[in-house]
Amino acid sequence: MRPQLIKQHHQNDAGFSLPELLIVVAMVGILVGFALIQIVRANQQMKRANAAQQFAAYLEKARLDSLRRHPTAAAQMAQVSLINATFYSVTLDTTGDGVLDAPQVISLPANSDFQFNTPFPRTIYFNWRGRTVDAAGAPANPSFVTISSATYGSSRIDLTAAGQPSLEGAPVSSPVVNSAAPTPVFRSNTQVP
Repeated sequence: MRPQLIKQHHQNDAGFSLPELLIVVAMVGILVGFALIQIVRANQQMKRANAAQQFAAYLEKARLDSLRRHPTAAAQMAQVSLINATFYSVTLDTTGDGVLDAPQVISLPANSDFQFNTPFPRTIYFNWRGRTVDAAGAPANPSFVTISSATYGSSRIDLTAAGQPSLEGAPVSSPVVNSAAPTPVFRSNTQVP
């Protein structure tokens, strides 16, 4: 007959103790929490950047519409109006019949704290040359519009004097230097009449 095997328990058995398992679960929870916070932040920043790109695209559409139609009065000019901190309207000729359509009202993304930082109401008109003007047709330089969030930063849409929107800041212009024309140099065997 064989002797029975006796099971002996040792302190160094393979496996995890409850405190070790709780520490690992807590560390994984903290890492997942940081990852989720970063994902939410990146998502909100992307939404803000998309809202700024959409606003800049509407400004450019309005400018190009005025260039195409050559309006002479403010009532005929394509325009973008900031109604309040979260809504703006775009008025342009989308049908191509030469007459402005009813304004299209657009909202900044819902469920966000994005808003325009500017006095309201404010209207940006584009004249027949695509330049920004006021309601009287006098040149206006609105310079920039900002879409911001208290938590997720801001995006700035710059407008040049020519009415062109830019998301990367105002375009840098290089100075024009007028110089005297170079003196022509002739070969010795050239005959000048």
